[in-house]
Amino acid sequence: MSETGTMLGGRLRERTAEEIRVLLARRRISAAELARRTGMKQSTLARRMTGEIAFDLDDLEAISEALGVPVTALMPATFRPNDRSGVSPVQATPT
Repeated sequence: MSETGTMLGGRLRERTAEEIRVLLARRRISAAELARRTGMKQSTLARRMTGEIAFDLDDLEAISEALGVPVTALMPATFRPNDRSGVSPVQATPT
């Protein structure tokens, strides 16, 4: 792991996966449901959700569309300090 990765608390792919997992948990959406909404294979999504494989930009776009959030909401907070979208990445969906 690089010094930068250590200073920021892990690799970007792992921290992005964590943000997505938190968002799914807060919205009570399973990974299987996310896979269905995005058209991704469950096995592929599972490997990305653990940080084993990095999400690519197309993955992030599909996930943001499926969840109705901006792509920046899927990134760790340190990468979105000027996010003015008004959407919290961990905001629950209205019931």
